[in-house]
Amino acid sequence: MNTTTSPSAPPATRAPDFGGRPRRINLDQIVAVKGHGKLNIRPIRLDDEQEMIRFHEGISEESIYMRYFEYLGLDQRTLHERLVRICTNTPESYAIVIERSGTPHRPAAILAVGRLTKTLEPYVATFDMLMIDEEKAPQLGKLLLRRLIKLAHAFGFRTLTGELLVADHDALNVCRALGFTLHTFPQDGLVQAILDL
Repeated sequence: MNTTTSPSAPPATRAPDFGGRPRRINLDQIVAVKGHGKLNIRPIRLDDEQEMIRFHEGISEESIYMRYFEYLGLDQRTLHERLVRICTNTPESYAIVIERSGTPHRPAAILAVGRLTKTLEPYVATFDMLMIDEEKAPQLGKLLLRRLIKLAHAFGFRTLTGELLVADHDALNVCRALGFTLHTFPQDGLVQAILDL
């Protein structure tokens, strides 16, 4: 009996991760945003550590609580060992930043950070986001989450989920606008956002 695989047989599929290059997508993207000018959306880099420290210096305790579900002090968030881990993409976790380009009158700055993380379910990834505190933060949040959705799909994931606090109205509104289904768990004060990719 001939056990040779036919050339037309589909290749064996494996669960996606963030270790390879995603399909049909440029990892760097420049977009024009009203009130911010041109912004660069790109993968996080190890040399972003100092910029990430400045980013965290401008974030309120309330925003930190909304992101981490607890209060983390600036010293804890900007530990060198922690930032090295955060600024390094791996097969299990992939982060991007929205960055404002520098000008002679204004330094370059990271305005938002988003992360995709593998879960124990093979084709499901989770997202997290953190933005600077300003009036246009929801606008940045929508831009960031839209990019995370595209990246998750390009990496081969089929479902994107996120866990948010019931009180995080801006993030919930962004999720709703981008088509996520929201499941509320009042006893925990949490909302699970789910999107089929």
